[in-house]
Amino acid sequence: MKNNNKQKKQITIENLGTEIGGMKDLIRFLKANIILLIAIILSCFLIYANLINGKFLNLDDISGIVNDPNIGNISAAIKSMEGYNLYKVVIFKIFGLNPTAYHVAAIIMHCINSILVFLLMYVLFGRKVSLIATALFITHPVNTEAVGWISGYPYLIRGIFIFGTLLFYAIYKKSKNKYCLLYSSLIFLVGMLFFRSSGWLFVTPVILILLDQFVLEEKITWKNIKMYVPYAIISLIFAAILIPGFFKQRVQELQTLYYVKEETSTPLINRIPYTIYMEYKLLAFPMELSIYHEGKVLGNVEYAFMVIITIAIISLTIYLWKKDRVVAGLMMIIIFSILPSFSPIIIAWTAAERYLYIASAFYSAMVGILILKAEDKYKTKNLSIIFTIVLLTFFSIRTVIRNNDLKNSKNLWFATRKTAPYSYRVYNNLGDVYAEEKNYELALENFKRSVALKPDYADAVHNIGYIYSQIGNIEKAKKYLAQATDMNPRLYQSSFKLGEIYYFEENYDKATEYFQKCLDADPTNQLCQTYLNKILNK
Repeated sequence: MKNNNKQKKQITIENLGTEIGGMKDLIRFLKANIILLIAIILSCFLIYANLINGKFLNLDDISGIVNDPNIGNISAAIKSMEGYNLYKVVIFKIFGLNPTAYHVAAIIMHCINSILVFLLMYVLFGRKVSLIATALFITHPVNTEAVGWISGYPYLIRGIFIFGTLLFYAIYKKSKNKYCLLYSSLIFLVGMLFFRSSGWLFVTPVILILLDQFVLEEKITWKNIKMYVPYAIISLIFAAILIPGFFKQRVQELQTLYYVKEETSTPLINRIPYTIYMEYKLLAFPMELSIYHEGKVLGNVEYAFMVIITIAIISLTIYLWKKDRVVAGLMMIIIFSILPSFSPIIIAWTAAERYLYIASAFYSAMVGILILKAEDKYKTKNLSIIFTIVLLTFFSIRTVIRNNDLKNSKNLWFATRKTAPYSYRVYNNLGDVYAEEKNYELALENFKRSVALKPDYADAVHNIGYIYSQIGNIEKAKKYLAQATDMNPRLYQSSFKLGEIYYFEENYDKATEYFQKCLDADPTNQLCQTYLNKILNK
Protein backbone atom coordinates (compact mmCIF):
# COMPACT_ATOMS: atom_id res chain seq x y z
CA MET A 1 0.00 0.00 0.00
CA LYS A 2 2.82 2.34 0.87
CA ASN A 3 4.56 1.53 -2.41
CA ASN A 4 1.37 2.33 -4.35
CA ASN A 5 1.04 5.70 -2.64
CA LYS A 6 4.67 6.45 -3.35
CA GLN A 7 4.14 5.55 -6.98
CA LYS A 8 1.12 7.86 -7.23
CA LYS A 9 3.06 10.77 -5.77
CA GLN A 10 6.01 10.28 -8.07
CA ILE A 11 5.93 12.87 -10.81
CA THR A 12 7.44 11.96 -14.15
CA ILE A 13 8.25 14.09 -17.15
CA GLU A 14 5.40 12.43 -19.03
CA ASN A 15 2.56 13.71 -16.87
CA LEU A 16 3.92 16.79 -15.19
CA GLY A 17 2.65 19.25 -17.79
CA THR A 18 -0.77 19.02 -16.21
CA GLU A 19 0.33 18.20 -12.68
CA ILE A 20 2.38 21.32 -11.88
CA GLY A 21 -0.09 22.91 -9.55
CA GLY A 22 2.14 25.21 -7.56
CA MET A 23 5.60 25.92 -6.22
CA LYS A 24 6.06 22.53 -4.52
CA ASP A 25 5.20 20.65 -7.71
CA LEU A 26 7.55 22.88 -9.67
CA ILE A 27 10.44 22.21 -7.27
CA ARG A 28 9.68 18.49 -7.39
CA PHE A 29 9.73 18.61 -11.18
CA LEU A 30 13.10 20.38 -11.21
CA LYS A 31 14.56 17.76 -8.85
CA ALA A 32 13.16 14.92 -10.96
CA ASN A 33 14.82 16.37 -14.05
CA ILE A 34 18.11 17.55 -12.59
CA ILE A 35 20.12 15.76 -15.31
CA LEU A 36 18.20 17.56 -18.03
CA LEU A 37 18.73 20.91 -16.29
CA ILE A 38 22.47 20.23 -16.05
CA ALA A 39 22.45 19.40 -19.76
CA ILE A 40 20.77 22.76 -20.49
CA ILE A 41 23.39 24.62 -18.44
CA LEU A 42 26.31 22.77 -20.04
CA SER A 43 24.85 23.42 -23.52
CA CYS A 44 24.65 27.15 -22.85
CA PHE A 45 28.26 27.30 -21.68
CA LEU A 46 29.45 25.08 -24.51
CA ILE A 47 27.80 27.14 -27.25
CA TYR A 48 29.27 30.40 -25.85
CA ALA A 49 32.60 28.97 -24.64
CA ASN A 50 34.70 30.77 -27.27
CA LEU A 51 33.33 34.12 -26.06
CA ILE A 52 34.28 33.81 -22.39
CA ASN A 53 37.67 35.47 -22.89
CA GLY A 54 36.18 38.25 -25.04
CA LYS A 55 36.98 41.92 -24.46
CA PHE A 56 34.95 45.05 -23.76
CA LEU A 57 33.67 46.49 -27.06
CA ASN A 58 33.78 50.13 -28.09
CA LEU A 59 30.01 49.84 -28.40
CA ASP A 60 28.59 51.05 -25.06
CA ASP A 61 30.85 48.67 -23.08
CA ILE A 62 33.58 51.30 -22.77
CA SER A 63 31.31 54.28 -22.08
CA GLY A 64 28.70 52.35 -20.08
CA ILE A 65 30.96 50.17 -17.93
CA VAL A 66 34.70 50.86 -18.23
CA ASN A 67 34.40 54.67 -18.13
CA ASP A 68 31.27 54.85 -15.96
CA PRO A 69 32.20 57.19 -13.07
CA ASN A 70 29.78 55.32 -10.78
CA ILE A 71 30.92 51.80 -11.66
CA GLY A 72 32.32 51.30 -8.15
CA ASN A 73 29.64 53.22 -6.28
CA ILE A 74 27.27 50.61 -4.88
CA SER A 75 25.50 53.23 -2.75
CA ALA A 76 24.61 55.29 -5.84
CA ALA A 77 23.40 52.13 -7.61
CA ILE A 78 21.08 51.27 -4.71
CA LYS A 79 19.78 54.84 -4.48
CA SER A 80 19.01 54.86 -8.21
CA MET A 81 16.50 52.02 -7.65
CA GLU A 82 17.62 50.70 -11.03
CA GLY A 83 18.64 47.04 -11.04
CA TYR A 84 20.76 47.40 -14.18
CA ASN A 85 23.12 49.76 -12.33
CA LEU A 86 23.35 47.36 -9.40
CA TYR A 87 24.15 44.48 -11.75
CA LYS A 88 27.15 46.32 -13.22
CA VAL A 89 28.44 47.51 -9.85
CA VAL A 90 28.17 44.15 -8.06
CA ILE A 91 30.19 42.36 -10.76
CA PHE A 92 32.77 45.16 -10.68
CA LYS A 93 33.02 45.01 -6.88
CA ILE A 94 33.67 41.26 -6.94
CA PHE A 95 35.79 40.85 -10.07
CA GLY A 96 36.92 44.36 -11.07
CA LEU A 97 36.88 45.50 -14.69
CA ASN A 98 37.12 41.95 -15.94
CA PRO A 99 35.21 41.31 -19.19
CA THR A 100 35.28 37.56 -18.56
CA ALA A 101 33.20 38.05 -15.40
CA TYR A 102 30.56 39.97 -17.37
CA HIS A 103 30.53 37.31 -20.11
CA VAL A 104 30.11 34.47 -17.60
CA ALA A 105 27.29 36.40 -15.88
CA ALA A 106 25.55 36.78 -19.27
CA ILE A 107 25.84 33.05 -20.01
CA ILE A 108 24.45 32.23 -16.54
CA MET A 109 21.43 34.45 -17.27
CA HIS A 110 21.00 32.69 -20.62
CA CYS A 111 21.00 29.39 -18.68
CA ILE A 112 18.24 30.70 -16.40
CA ASN A 113 16.19 31.89 -19.36
CA SER A 114 16.68 28.56 -21.14
CA ILE A 115 15.39 26.68 -18.10
CA LEU A 116 12.41 29.05 -17.86
CA VAL A 117 11.71 28.51 -21.58
CA PHE A 118 11.83 24.74 -21.05
CA LEU A 119 9.38 24.96 -18.13
CA LEU A 120 7.03 27.36 -19.92
CA MET A 121 6.93 25.31 -23.11
CA TYR A 122 6.52 22.09 -21.12
CA VAL A 123 3.48 23.47 -19.29
CA LEU A 124 2.03 24.80 -22.56
CA PHE A 125 2.86 22.07 -25.08
CA GLY A 126 4.33 19.05 -23.34
CA ARG A 127 7.61 17.20 -23.39
CA LYS A 128 8.56 16.98 -27.08
CA VAL A 129 7.87 20.58 -28.02
CA SER A 130 9.60 21.88 -24.89
CA LEU A 131 12.78 19.91 -25.63
CA ILE A 132 12.94 21.07 -29.26
CA ALA A 133 12.10 24.69 -28.35
CA THR A 134 14.70 24.82 -25.58
CA ALA A 135 17.45 23.34 -27.74
CA LEU A 136 16.75 25.84 -30.53
CA PHE A 137 16.49 28.75 -28.09
CA ILE A 138 19.86 27.90 -26.50
CA THR A 139 21.66 27.81 -29.84
CA HIS A 140 19.73 30.34 -31.95
CA PRO A 141 22.28 32.69 -33.57
CA VAL A 142 19.98 35.70 -33.22
CA ASN A 143 20.55 35.56 -29.45
CA THR A 144 24.31 36.10 -29.73
CA GLU A 145 23.88 39.87 -29.58
CA ALA A 146 22.02 39.75 -26.27
CA VAL A 147 24.32 37.09 -24.75
CA GLY A 148 27.66 37.90 -26.38
CA TRP A 149 27.64 41.68 -26.24
CA ILE A 150 28.36 42.68 -22.64
CA SER A 151 26.05 45.70 -22.86
CA GLY A 152 23.23 43.42 -24.03
CA TYR A 153 22.63 42.26 -20.44
CA PRO A 154 19.33 44.23 -20.02
CA TYR A 155 17.67 41.94 -22.60
CA LEU A 156 18.74 38.86 -20.62
CA ILE A 157 17.49 40.30 -17.33
CA ARG A 158 14.17 41.30 -18.87
CA GLY A 159 13.88 37.79 -20.29
CA ILE A 160 13.98 36.34 -16.77
CA PHE A 161 11.06 38.53 -15.67
CA ILE A 162 9.02 38.06 -18.85
CA PHE A 163 9.42 34.28 -18.98
CA GLY A 164 8.88 34.04 -15.20
CA THR A 165 5.66 36.05 -15.42
CA LEU A 166 4.34 33.91 -18.29
CA LEU A 167 5.37 30.62 -16.65
CA PHE A 168 3.42 31.17 -13.44
CA TYR A 169 0.43 32.50 -15.36
CA ALA A 170 0.42 29.34 -17.48
CA ILE A 171 0.64 27.17 -14.34
CA TYR A 172 -2.27 29.12 -12.86
CA LYS A 173 -4.39 28.50 -15.96
CA LYS A 174 -3.60 24.76 -15.90
CA SER A 175 -4.04 24.27 -12.13
CA LYS A 176 -6.38 27.14 -11.09
CA ASN A 177 -3.99 27.73 -8.17
CA LYS A 178 -4.51 31.44 -7.42
CA TYR A 179 -1.15 31.66 -5.67
CA CYS A 180 0.47 31.15 -9.07
CA LEU A 181 -1.44 34.15 -10.44
CA LEU A 182 -0.10 36.10 -7.46
CA TYR A 183 3.47 34.90 -8.13
CA SER A 184 3.12 35.90 -11.79
CA SER A 185 1.88 39.39 -10.89
CA LEU A 186 4.63 39.86 -8.29
CA ILE A 187 7.36 38.88 -10.74
CA PHE A 188 6.00 41.45 -13.19
CA LEU A 189 5.78 44.08 -10.44
CA VAL A 190 9.37 43.49 -9.27
CA GLY A 191 10.56 43.75 -12.86
CA MET A 192 8.76 47.06 -13.36
CA LEU A 193 10.03 48.40 -10.04
CA PHE A 194 13.71 47.65 -10.49
CA PHE A 195 14.24 47.15 -14.23
CA ARG A 196 11.86 49.76 -15.58
CA SER A 197 14.20 51.76 -17.84
CA SER A 198 13.72 51.60 -21.62
CA GLY A 199 10.13 50.39 -21.22
CA TRP A 200 10.52 46.95 -22.85
CA LEU A 201 8.80 45.15 -19.96
CA PHE A 202 5.53 46.77 -21.07
CA VAL A 203 5.32 44.09 -23.78
CA THR A 204 4.74 41.44 -21.06
CA PRO A 205 0.95 41.95 -20.60
CA VAL A 206 0.48 41.97 -24.39
CA ILE A 207 2.31 38.64 -24.76
CA LEU A 208 0.42 37.24 -21.76
CA ILE A 209 -2.99 38.11 -23.24
CA LEU A 210 -2.09 36.60 -26.63
CA LEU A 211 -0.75 33.48 -24.92
CA ASP A 212 -3.91 33.17 -22.85
CA GLN A 213 -6.42 33.76 -25.63
CA PHE A 214 -4.74 31.77 -28.42
CA VAL A 215 -2.72 29.04 -26.71
CA LEU A 216 -4.41 28.40 -23.38
CA GLU A 217 -8.00 29.00 -24.53
CA GLU A 218 -9.85 27.36 -27.41
CA LYS A 219 -11.64 30.59 -28.33
CA ILE A 220 -11.69 34.26 -27.37
CA THR A 221 -12.85 34.31 -23.76
CA TRP A 222 -13.86 37.76 -22.53
CA LYS A 223 -14.34 36.69 -18.93
CA ASN A 224 -10.56 36.30 -18.67
CA ILE A 225 -10.24 40.08 -18.63
CA LYS A 226 -10.53 40.05 -14.85
CA MET A 227 -7.29 38.00 -14.68
CA TYR A 228 -5.45 40.71 -16.59
CA VAL A 229 -6.37 43.39 -14.04
CA PRO A 230 -3.18 43.08 -11.88
CA TYR A 231 -0.95 43.44 -14.95
CA ALA A 232 -3.07 46.30 -16.31
CA ILE A 233 -2.95 48.24 -13.03
CA ILE A 234 0.82 47.79 -12.71
CA SER A 235 1.33 48.81 -16.35
CA LEU A 236 -0.92 51.87 -16.12
CA ILE A 237 0.72 53.14 -12.93
CA PHE A 238 4.22 52.82 -14.37
CA ALA A 239 3.11 54.16 -17.74
CA ALA A 240 1.74 57.31 -16.09
CA ILE A 241 4.95 57.78 -14.12
CA LEU A 242 7.59 56.73 -16.62
CA ILE A 243 6.42 57.07 -20.20
CA PRO A 244 6.26 60.90 -20.55
CA GLY A 245 9.82 61.32 -19.25
CA PHE A 246 11.08 58.21 -21.02
CA PHE A 247 9.71 59.29 -24.40
CA LYS A 248 11.31 62.71 -24.04
CA GLN A 249 14.65 61.30 -22.87
CA ARG A 250 14.77 58.54 -25.46
CA VAL A 251 13.87 60.83 -28.35
CA GLN A 252 16.49 63.34 -27.18
CA GLU A 253 19.06 60.54 -26.80
CA LEU A 254 18.41 59.22 -30.30
CA GLN A 255 18.64 62.74 -31.72
CA THR A 256 21.81 63.88 -29.91
CA LEU A 257 23.75 60.61 -29.63
CA TYR A 258 22.56 58.74 -32.73
CA TYR A 259 21.40 61.66 -34.93
CA VAL A 260 17.94 60.23 -35.55
CA LYS A 261 15.73 63.09 -36.75
CA GLU A 262 12.01 62.59 -36.34
CA GLU A 263 11.13 65.03 -39.13
CA THR A 264 13.25 63.17 -41.71
CA SER A 265 12.69 59.63 -40.44
CA THR A 266 10.69 57.03 -42.37
CA PRO A 267 6.94 57.16 -41.55
CA LEU A 268 5.58 54.31 -39.42
CA ILE A 269 3.46 52.88 -42.23
CA ASN A 270 6.62 52.42 -44.30
CA ARG A 271 8.67 51.09 -41.38
CA ILE A 272 6.25 48.27 -40.49
CA PRO A 273 6.96 46.01 -43.54
CA TYR A 274 10.71 46.39 -43.04
CA THR A 275 10.52 45.57 -39.32
CA ILE A 276 8.28 42.51 -39.69
CA TYR A 277 10.25 41.21 -42.67
CA MET A 278 13.60 41.62 -40.89
CA GLU A 279 12.25 39.97 -37.73
CA TYR A 280 11.11 36.82 -39.49
CA LYS A 281 14.16 36.78 -41.76
CA LEU A 282 16.56 36.91 -38.80
CA LEU A 283 14.64 34.22 -36.94
CA ALA A 284 14.26 31.87 -39.92
CA PHE A 285 17.53 32.55 -41.79
CA PRO A 286 20.06 33.99 -39.32
CA MET A 287 22.93 34.22 -41.79
CA GLU A 288 23.49 37.98 -42.12
CA LEU A 289 23.91 38.98 -38.49
CA SER A 290 24.90 42.57 -37.87
CA ILE A 291 25.03 44.92 -34.91
CA TYR A 292 23.77 47.64 -37.29
CA HIS A 293 20.99 47.18 -39.83
CA GLU A 294 21.28 50.54 -41.56
CA GLY A 295 22.82 52.50 -44.39
CA LYS A 296 21.46 50.42 -47.22
CA VAL A 297 19.13 52.22 -49.61
CA LEU A 298 16.22 49.94 -50.43
CA GLY A 299 15.22 49.74 -54.05
CA ASN A 300 11.57 49.64 -55.09
CA VAL A 301 11.74 45.94 -55.96
CA GLU A 302 13.38 44.95 -52.67
CA TYR A 303 10.95 47.04 -50.63
CA ALA A 304 8.00 45.63 -52.59
CA PHE A 305 9.24 42.13 -51.73
CA MET A 306 9.30 43.08 -48.03
CA VAL A 307 5.73 44.37 -48.31
CA ILE A 308 4.61 41.14 -50.00
CA ILE A 309 6.25 38.97 -47.30
CA THR A 310 4.69 41.11 -44.56
CA ILE A 311 1.23 40.84 -46.12
CA ALA A 312 1.75 37.07 -46.46
CA ILE A 313 2.69 36.75 -42.77
CA ILE A 314 -0.32 38.79 -41.65
CA SER A 315 -2.64 36.93 -44.05
CA LEU A 316 -1.37 33.56 -42.86
CA THR A 317 -1.92 34.61 -39.25
CA ILE A 318 -5.52 35.59 -40.01
CA TYR A 319 -6.08 32.33 -41.96
CA LEU A 320 -4.72 30.26 -39.05
CA TRP A 321 -6.89 32.13 -36.54
CA LYS A 322 -9.50 29.37 -36.90
CA LYS A 323 -7.46 26.63 -38.55
CA ASP A 324 -4.65 26.51 -35.98
CA ARG A 325 -5.09 29.04 -33.17
CA VAL A 326 -1.88 28.05 -31.40
CA VAL A 327 0.38 28.73 -34.39
CA ALA A 328 -1.55 31.94 -35.13
CA GLY A 329 -1.05 33.05 -31.53
CA LEU A 330 2.68 32.30 -31.62
CA MET A 331 3.04 34.27 -34.85
CA MET A 332 1.36 37.26 -33.23
CA ILE A 333 3.48 36.95 -30.07
CA ILE A 334 6.63 37.02 -32.22
CA ILE A 335 5.55 40.32 -33.77
CA PHE A 336 4.22 41.96 -30.61
CA SER A 337 7.32 41.02 -28.59
CA ILE A 338 9.13 43.89 -30.35
CA LEU A 339 6.28 46.38 -29.89
CA PRO A 340 8.56 49.43 -29.19
CA SER A 341 9.88 49.13 -32.76
CA PHE A 342 6.36 49.98 -33.99
CA SER A 343 6.07 53.19 -31.98
CA PRO A 344 4.88 56.16 -34.12
CA ILE A 345 7.53 58.26 -32.32
CA ILE A 346 10.86 56.54 -32.85
CA ILE A 347 12.07 55.16 -29.51
CA ALA A 348 13.77 51.99 -30.81
CA TRP A 349 15.59 50.85 -33.92
CA THR A 350 13.49 49.35 -36.70
CA ALA A 351 15.62 46.19 -36.58
CA ALA A 352 18.02 44.81 -33.97
CA GLU A 353 18.87 41.21 -33.15
CA ARG A 354 18.89 41.77 -29.38
CA TYR A 355 15.21 42.76 -29.61
CA LEU A 356 14.39 39.21 -30.75
CA TYR A 357 15.56 37.41 -27.59
CA ILE A 358 11.98 36.79 -26.37
CA ALA A 359 10.64 36.22 -29.88
CA SER A 360 13.23 33.50 -30.52
CA ALA A 361 11.74 31.33 -27.73
CA PHE A 362 8.25 31.43 -29.27
CA TYR A 363 9.63 31.00 -32.77
CA SER A 364 11.50 27.89 -31.55
CA ALA A 365 8.29 26.53 -30.01
CA MET A 366 6.43 27.16 -33.27
CA VAL A 367 9.10 25.28 -35.22
CA GLY A 368 8.81 22.38 -32.77
CA ILE A 369 5.04 22.25 -33.12
CA LEU A 370 5.17 22.37 -36.94
CA ILE A 371 7.77 19.63 -37.37
CA LEU A 372 5.90 17.36 -34.94
CA LYS A 373 2.67 17.99 -36.86
CA ALA A 374 4.48 17.15 -40.10
CA GLU A 375 5.89 13.96 -38.58
CA ASP A 376 2.41 12.90 -37.46
CA LYS A 377 0.69 13.86 -40.70
CA TYR A 378 3.12 12.11 -43.05
CA LYS A 379 3.79 9.21 -40.64
CA THR A 380 7.51 9.77 -41.04
CA LYS A 381 9.33 8.22 -38.12
CA ASN A 382 12.06 10.34 -36.52
CA LEU A 383 11.41 13.31 -38.86
CA SER A 384 11.39 15.69 -35.87
CA ILE A 385 14.69 14.29 -34.56
CA ILE A 386 16.43 14.56 -37.94
CA PHE A 387 15.09 18.06 -38.61
CA THR A 388 16.03 19.26 -35.12
CA ILE A 389 19.56 17.86 -35.37
CA VAL A 390 20.09 19.54 -38.77
CA LEU A 391 18.77 22.86 -37.46
CA LEU A 392 20.80 22.61 -34.25
CA THR A 393 23.96 21.90 -36.23
CA PHE A 394 23.42 24.97 -38.40
CA PHE A 395 22.49 27.17 -35.42
CA SER A 396 25.47 26.02 -33.38
CA ILE A 397 28.02 26.62 -36.14
CA ARG A 398 26.58 30.05 -36.92
CA THR A 399 26.51 31.02 -33.23
CA VAL A 400 30.12 29.99 -32.62
CA ILE A 401 31.24 31.98 -35.68
CA ARG A 402 29.22 35.01 -34.54
CA ASN A 403 30.74 34.73 -31.06
CA ASN A 404 34.14 35.25 -32.64
CA ASP A 405 32.89 38.52 -34.17
CA LEU A 406 31.89 39.73 -30.71
CA LYS A 407 35.19 38.84 -29.00
CA ASN A 408 36.79 42.24 -29.61
CA SER A 409 36.07 45.55 -31.30
CA LYS A 410 38.23 44.95 -34.35
CA ASN A 411 36.55 41.63 -35.15
CA LEU A 412 33.13 43.21 -34.66
CA TRP A 413 33.64 46.16 -36.98
CA PHE A 414 35.33 44.11 -39.70
CA ALA A 415 32.35 41.75 -39.63
CA THR A 416 29.82 44.60 -39.51
CA ARG A 417 31.50 46.38 -42.42
CA LYS A 418 30.70 43.31 -44.56
CA THR A 419 27.01 43.24 -43.61
CA ALA A 420 26.45 47.02 -43.36
CA PRO A 421 28.99 48.64 -45.72
CA TYR A 422 27.05 51.91 -45.84
CA SER A 423 26.69 52.40 -42.09
CA TYR A 424 28.40 55.61 -41.01
CA ARG A 425 28.71 54.28 -37.45
CA VAL A 426 30.72 51.25 -38.56
CA TYR A 427 33.51 53.41 -39.98
CA ASN A 428 33.52 55.72 -36.99
CA ASN A 429 33.89 52.77 -34.61
CA LEU A 430 36.54 51.14 -36.79
CA GLY A 431 38.40 54.47 -36.76
CA ASP A 432 38.33 54.32 -32.95
CA VAL A 433 39.97 50.88 -33.10
CA TYR A 434 42.77 52.15 -35.33
CA ALA A 435 43.21 55.24 -33.15
CA GLU A 436 43.61 52.96 -30.12
CA GLU A 437 46.34 51.14 -32.06
CA LYS A 438 47.90 54.55 -32.92
CA ASN A 439 47.44 53.80 -36.61
CA TYR A 440 46.37 57.38 -37.26
CA GLU A 441 46.40 57.14 -41.05
CA LEU A 442 43.80 54.37 -41.14
CA ALA A 443 41.89 56.04 -38.30
CA LEU A 444 41.56 59.26 -40.33
CA GLU A 445 40.59 57.30 -43.43
CA ASN A 446 37.70 55.60 -41.60
CA PHE A 447 36.52 58.75 -39.80
CA LYS A 448 36.42 60.62 -43.09
CA ARG A 449 34.52 57.75 -44.70
CA SER A 450 31.98 58.03 -41.87
CA VAL A 451 31.54 61.77 -42.49
CA ALA A 452 31.20 61.15 -46.24
CA LEU A 453 28.27 58.84 -45.50
CA LYS A 454 26.69 61.21 -42.98
CA PRO A 455 28.01 64.79 -43.20
CA ASP A 456 26.19 65.90 -40.01
CA TYR A 457 27.72 63.13 -37.86
CA ALA A 458 29.46 65.26 -35.24
CA ASP A 459 31.12 62.32 -33.48
CA ALA A 460 33.20 61.44 -36.54
CA VAL A 461 34.00 65.11 -37.17
CA HIS A 462 35.23 65.36 -33.57
CA ASN A 463 37.34 62.25 -34.05
CA ILE A 464 38.99 63.73 -37.14
CA GLY A 465 39.86 66.82 -35.12
CA TYR A 466 41.16 64.69 -32.26
CA ILE A 467 43.44 62.66 -34.58
CA TYR A 468 44.84 65.86 -36.09
CA SER A 469 45.63 67.08 -32.58
CA GLN A 470 47.44 63.78 -31.91
CA ILE A 471 49.64 64.08 -35.02
CA GLY A 472 50.42 67.77 -34.34
CA ASN A 473 48.30 69.45 -37.03
CA ILE A 474 46.74 71.90 -34.57
CA GLU A 475 45.08 74.21 -37.11
CA LYS A 476 43.14 71.36 -38.69
CA ALA A 477 42.36 70.02 -35.24
CA LYS A 478 40.80 73.35 -34.21
CA LYS A 479 38.83 73.52 -37.47
CA TYR A 480 37.20 70.10 -37.09
CA LEU A 481 36.67 70.32 -33.33
CA ALA A 482 34.94 73.72 -33.70
CA GLN A 483 32.80 72.26 -36.48
CA ALA A 484 31.82 69.37 -34.20
CA THR A 485 30.76 71.71 -31.35
CA ASP A 486 28.64 73.73 -33.77
CA MET A 487 26.98 70.58 -35.09
CA ASN A 488 26.30 69.10 -31.64
CA PRO A 489 26.73 71.41 -28.62
CA ARG A 490 26.16 68.43 -26.32
CA LEU A 491 29.39 66.84 -27.56
CA TYR A 492 31.39 68.11 -24.60
CA GLN A 493 34.53 66.21 -25.66
CA SER A 494 35.04 68.63 -28.58
CA SER A 495 34.63 71.67 -26.37
CA PHE A 496 37.04 70.23 -23.81
CA LYS A 497 39.71 69.41 -26.41
CA LEU A 498 39.43 72.88 -27.94
CA GLY A 499 39.70 74.46 -24.48
CA GLU A 500 42.80 72.39 -23.81
CA ILE A 501 44.41 73.40 -27.13
CA TYR A 502 43.76 77.11 -26.49
CA TYR A 503 44.95 76.78 -22.89
CA PHE A 504 48.36 75.50 -23.98
CA GLU A 505 48.48 78.26 -26.62
CA GLU A 506 47.89 80.67 -23.70
CA ASN A 507 44.76 82.02 -25.38
CA TYR A 508 42.88 82.02 -22.09
CA ASP A 509 39.79 83.85 -23.36
CA LYS A 510 39.13 81.19 -25.97
CA ALA A 511 40.05 78.43 -23.53
CA THR A 512 37.55 79.79 -20.99
CA GLU A 513 34.85 79.97 -23.67
CA TYR A 514 35.23 76.31 -24.62
CA PHE A 515 35.70 74.99 -21.08
CA GLN A 516 32.47 76.76 -20.16
CA LYS A 517 30.73 75.11 -23.15
CA CYS A 518 32.07 71.79 -21.91
CA LEU A 519 30.55 72.40 -18.46
CA ASP A 520 27.24 73.47 -20.00
CA ALA A 521 27.03 70.07 -21.73
CA ASP A 522 28.58 68.07 -18.86
CA PRO A 523 28.20 69.97 -15.55
CA THR A 524 30.02 67.26 -13.57
CA ASN A 525 33.20 67.39 -15.67
CA GLN A 526 35.96 67.89 -13.12
CA LEU A 527 38.75 68.36 -15.67
CA CYS A 528 36.97 71.35 -17.24
CA GLN A 529 36.50 72.90 -13.81
CA THR A 530 40.17 72.31 -12.94
CA TYR A 531 41.33 74.12 -16.08
CA LEU A 532 38.95 77.02 -15.40
CA ASN A 533 40.34 77.31 -11.87
CA LYS A 534 43.88 77.40 -13.28
CA ILE A 535 42.88 80.18 -15.70
CA LEU A 536 41.31 82.17 -12.85
CA ASN A 537 44.50 81.81 -10.80
CA LYS A 538 46.57 83.06 -13.71
